[in-house]
Formats: sequence, C-alpha cells, structure tokens
Amino acid sequence: MRFIRMHGAFQLLLLIVGITCVFPSWADKTNGIFSAQQSCPAYVSKNKLTNPGHAELKVGEHYQTIEVNRPDHPSWYRIVVPNAYPKERWVSADCGQFQAEEGAGTEAEAGSKACNTAGRADSYILALSWQPAFCEIKPQKPECRITDSSSYQARHFTLHGLWPNQQPCGEHYEFCGEVRAKKERFCDYPAIKLDSDSQTALAEVMPSVRVGSCLERHEWHKHGTCQTIWSLEEYFDLSVDLTRQFNEAGMAYFMNRKIGQQVRTEDFLNRLAAVLGPAARERVKLNCERGMLVEVQISLVADLTPGKDLEQLIAQAPKQTSSSCQETFFVDTIGFNNE
Repeated sequence: MRFIRMHGAFQLLLLIVGITCVFPSWADKTNGIFSAQQSCPAYVSKNKLTNPGHAELKVGEHYQTIEVNRPDHPSWYRIVVPNAYPKERWVSADCGQFQAEEGAGTEAEAGSKACNTAGRADSYILALSWQPAFCEIKPQKPECRITDSSSYQARHFTLHGLWPNQQPCGEHYEFCGEVRAKKERFCDYPAIKLDSDSQTALAEVMPSVRVGSCLERHEWHKHGTCQTIWSLEEYFDLSVDLTRQFNEAGMAYFMNRKIGQQVRTEDFLNRLAAVLGPAARERVKLNCERGMLVEVQISLVADLTPGKDLEQLIAQAPKQTSSSCQETFFVDTIGFNNE
C-alpha cells in the first residue's frame, strides 16, 4: 500500500515537471521603451488588476520596459512608473507602443543605452552651490580666486547645473549627444557658443564662465544634451532664471544673515518651506562637507515651462530628502580659511 502511494506521488511529480517543460513561463525580460498613447491604469498584478495608488500612464510619456508577457504576441508589458509604489507595473499593450533598444545585447547593455538617449527625462534637478564652501573644498578651481566680498558668489547660491533625470537610470542619465563620456578636464569638451545676452547672464550666476574654466561645457555635454526641448541658449537661460528665483525668494537673504555662523538644518528647511512652499522640504537634498553647506539640489517636475514660478515646479516633483548634513552646518564666508 505504501509502495502504491509513493508510486502515485512519483507519477504526479513527473506530470508536473512535464507540464512545466511544455508550458514555460509567459513572462520574458526585455529592454526598451513603452510610449504611452492613452491614459491607462498601471497594475501591480495584471491578473487581479490591482492598482495601489491608482497609478496611470501619462500620454506622451516614455517608460522603461523590463518584461513582456508573451514575446511573440505581447498583450502586456511590465514597465517602471516613476513615483508609483511599487514602481514595477503591468500595462496593456493597447495603451501605447513598445520600441526595443536597437542592438540590445545583455540587460545591462540595453539599460546603458537607454540612459544616454535624449528626450526621456521624467524630472529635473536644479543643483546650486554655496561658492565660498565649495572653494574651501576645491581651492584649485580658477573661479575660487575670486574673493571679492561684494561679488555675486559671495552672497548668492550659484549655478552648478540643471540635470534631466530618468528614474530607471538613477544618477546616470547623461551624455546623450556627440560626447559619450566624461572628459578629464572641462575645457577638453567641445566649445559651446552662447549669444552675448545669455553669456552675460550665465557668467553672473556661474562664476566659472567669468574665468574660463569651462564648467558650462561639461554641464551642456553631460546634462543639457539629454533634453530635447530647448536650444543651447534656452537651456542656460532657464537655468539662470531658476537660480535667480531661488535666491530672490529669500534664500540668499537667509544665508547672508548667517554668514560665519552655525545654522540649524531645520531652520534652513523651515525657511525653504516658507518661501517656496511646504512641498519643498521633501524635495531638496542638502550636501555638506567638513561641516559646511556646499550644495543644494532641488527636485523639479519634467514639464519645466519657462517663466513658471519655481514653487509650482517644485510642488509636484518627485520627493528626495536624503542629506549629508547633520543637525547644524556652517555658512562659510568667501575667501579661504587658513586656520
């Protein structure tokens, strides 16, 4: 009797294995972009149609694709939906169009190509430096020779860059133009030519332009080429405007009153929320080194309409709250600390 039961169990196991071999899993990994043509729900489970957070595709947006249910006749694609939780979602093939990465080899290779293809930004980062502290960290930079206490960089945040982001790429959505990798020196990048008005405006908020250390070349070739909306001048004009808005909202005034002092990080965040809206607290990353505030990175929406208030651009942006600052930070003064 015991033998009969064991024999029956063995036959059942063989049957299961046979079925598995005949009917393989219907989901295959894939690499490409799904372009939404309809506003469709994005499901965690395509069978149960569960959609926590009520995530939907946005018409005209492009989504990184990681899986397909049937490679030969796909009816569902699994994509990455920024700001959804979880981010991996199934969408009906009828909702848009899938395009595989050209020449895609391994999954890593395909992902790399997706991360240097222009026009796929799902958000932006405005990176602003507190130049006095930056120069304490990198005193060899030519722009750090400017130590005039009446200069713009002595009392305002300066422009580091405006960076298009594509969430599946993490921090590596970059070099989408003719230059495909970082140069050893900024002046090794191909020169860029701005009209006189744009050049003058940029030189005020980006000190490296005044001294010819070529940061603007690096920013354009690494980041600016990954957006397809604006020309060279328009990209930098927008960057200048956003920098000025941040300063003129009251953040430059706040820093001026605290030069040479320790500042509570919470006080800085409270000031930020007061002048740029409560959402700003959860959409800013503060970078500190040697106890000094060196850089502020502000998260912005993908739809950066020129002339729009910075507060509005922050309000619906993806959240980012990581910070390397402790409970307090020092507001450095221009010039070098020889202590």
